[in-house]
Formats: sequence, structure tokens, C-alpha cells
Amino acid sequence: YGLVGSEMCIRDRSIRRSSMNSKVVITTDSPADLNAELETRYDIHVLPLYVNLGGKSYRDGIDITTPDIFRHYDETGELPTTSAIPIGDYEAFFKSFIDEGKKVVHFSLSSEISSTHQNARLAAEGMDGVYVIDSRHLSSGIALQVIRACEMRDEGMSAEDIAKVAVDLNKKTCTSFVLDKLEYMKKGGRCSTVAALGANLLSIRPCIEMKDGKLGVARKYRGKILDVKKKYIEDELSAHKDDADLSRIFLTSSSASDAEVKELTALIKSILPFKEVLIGCAGCTIASHCGPGCMGILFMTK
Repeated sequence: YGLVGSEMCIRDRSIRRSSMNSKVVITTDSPADLNAELETRYDIHVLPLYVNLGGKSYRDGIDITTPDIFRHYDETGELPTTSAIPIGDYEAFFKSFIDEGKKVVHFSLSSEISSTHQNARLAAEGMDGVYVIDSRHLSSGIALQVIRACEMRDEGMSAEDIAKVAVDLNKKTCTSFVLDKLEYMKKGGRCSTVAALGANLLSIRPCIEMKDGKLGVARKYRGKILDVKKKYIEDELSAHKDDADLSRIFLTSSSASDAEVKELTALIKSILPFKEVLIGCAGCTIASHCGPGCMGILFMTK
């Protein structure tokens, strides 16, 4: 299912490291929701956003995890707020690579939903060799673009050439997900109270998608959440049966069980023959808005 054994993982990393352009560094923000295995496999460097909860500030994925957020909400009814990465953090982050004689291609969370992109661009001003790309997506939609950039780096492309190609990767990226509950998105200010109440009363489970860098409702489903997830996968992949890039697809969720992941992965493979199904977990920044039970498939088109 895209997760390889330790022996293969070591062999794969040695191949990639021997072929990669060591003068180019690919970086991103924590809402890309990359797991440690993928960070290592592709040599990706991640800078965390901040999560504010219970009067304290935490680094996304380092000092606090998604289960911590859900547990705190169940006990107190309090949701965290998230803070964009400050300009100073970006400056120090980029400078650490520039000082080593390297160039940086950085992928940020969509500029339409966060100020991280603007802060990264401001930090990069005056730094020679730092290219900041607006992913126009979130979660594993960013990860797909980051991995593609890593592949270009490993083929020997320069940071400047990677950045030129990467600017348009967002147009080929498909990011969508279905929600089990709307209370997290409602409390996080992503939808109105009336809309959330109506959806909950009618057992409507919306499919949210990224379009032009923004979140919007694509379709609405009704029924048990597992049945909804299956129908959503069938609808999404059927719509792209002729233009999907079959290199890889992410199945990313905020709280799916191993059994559910296995069943949904098998469904994906039965519809389209993706070479790799990568399993993603929504980090704190994303999970604080989508809540438990959220699941999405994210892939690129040709």
C-alpha cells in the first residue's frame, strides 16, 4: 500500500541520495502532512506552523499531535487556533541552507487560506537562491507537488528550473475530502452555523475540494460515513479515469483505523491501477478544522 519494508526503504534511500542534486533543498510547511518515512525517502525539510491550545503554543507535529487535539476537544470543548509561521522562523530556516551553499525551493500552504506564503516570500526577499511556490492546496495536495519537485531535483534539475515547472503543478493537483462532522469546521470559522446545523440534521456529509486555492463544497452525500467514503472515492476516480497520473495517490485521513485504510486502499486499486498508494495522516493544522472521521484522496492529473 505504498509503505515499504525497512530493507527496501534503506535500499531506495541509498539510490535516491546517490542521484540527487545535493545543492538543491526541497522544503515545505507542516500542513503538507508528510510522514517521517516520506521525509526521509525524499530528503524533505519541514517547518512547523504553531498550534495554540489551552493557553500554550505548540509546534505542529513536534510538540502536539492530532490525537492530542481530538482528546482535548472531547474533554473541554475547546478547539485550537493555528498561527502562520513567522517571517523570522522562515528567515532562519532558509538561511541555514543558504549558508551551506545550497538553494531552496519551498512549497507553502495555499495563500488563499493562510498568510504562510506571504511570510515565506517576505523572508526570502534579499536571499539569493530561495524560491517560494504557492501550492494553492493543502495537506497531501502539497505533498504531491513536493515529491514531484524532489524527483526533478534527483534528475539533476537546478532550483531555478524546478521552480519554473513547480509554479504550474497546482493546476494538475486534485485535493478533496469528505467530512464526517461539521462542528470542527464550524467552530474554526470555515462554514456558517446555519449551514453546519442543517447538514448535521439531514445527515449530510459534504465533499470539500480545493479550487483556485480556496475551499468549496463539491458534492453532498448522505448515509453512513464508510459508505460515503466509498461512494466519494468511486465518484472522484471515475471523474478522472482518463487523465489521472497513475504514479501515486494519497489516501489521507484524520482518524481512520487500519482495517478501514486497508479496505479503502483495495477499493482505490480496483478502480485505477495506481503504482503507489501512500497513506497520509492529517496533522494538527488540518485536523483542527476537519475533525475526526475526515478522509480524502489526493492525486495529480497528467
